Amino acid sequence: MKKALFLLLCFGPVAVGLIWVGYRYLQSPFLRSVAPDEAGLAWQECEVSPQGFEWKQAEGCFGHPMPLWSATDKANFGERVGSEDFRLAIGRSTYQTAVSDGILPIQPCYTLYKDGIRLQTLCGEFGAHSPNISLQNVGGKVAWEFADHRLDTVIYDGQDVRRMYGLSGAYRPYDLGNKLIFVGKKDGKYFVIYDGSRVGPDFDEIMIAYCCEPVLWSVQYGQGRYLFWGSRNGQSYVVEISRR
Repeated sequence: MKKALFLLLCFGPVAVGLIWVGYRYLQSPFLRSVAPDEAGLAWQECEVSPQGFEWKQAEGCFGHPMPLWSATDKANFGERVGSEDFRLAIGRSTYQTAVSDGILPIQPCYTLYKDGIRLQTLCGEFGAHSPNISLQNVGGKVAWEFADHRLDTVIYDGQDVRRMYGLSGAYRPYDLGNKLIFVGKKDGKYFVIYDGSRVGPDFDEIMIAYCCEPVLWSVQYGQGRYLFWGSRNGQSYVVEISRR
């Protein structure tokens, strides 16, 4: 009896921990890899020079200028409220972010509300830009982008996609055919996630920026197109994704 009690005290917490990890693993959606055409996407990419993050190269590859926002794109994004917050109506619900003081003065906290009910709170440092990036309607669900270089994620339909898919970062969400597309990062690699699947090849880097001149070569979207500059195996590319 004493031996059984000793074993229970020693290994019981370990067993409970393993069961919990297994439960969380089973609860997390499996991030499978698919070809772009299998996901219903048209993937077009062109090689560019390493120093050549220029729109002329993109225009020459895709045959059109930068994809500016359409009226639908503009309607999908939340309006700015004050200096940092956003408000967005989806159906009969109103979503809004609100900033408040955090534990440290340089690290305020931002909370996403739905009809006044808190959904998620994230804290981040205000550096060259506010970490509260955007609030948008993606397929009738709210997508909140938050980025301060330590915590880069997307809260979609109340869920943190970074945790959901085991990522170290998630960036630049967009509604492509009423489904969520964004850039994910894991194990030092960048890749595209669309409708819960990992699409296309991995990249050593995908250009992500929220401030100053590099924003011109960060991920761009509009008119049903998702465009980025990236590199893999020493070669630079410009890539455009759209629905087939």
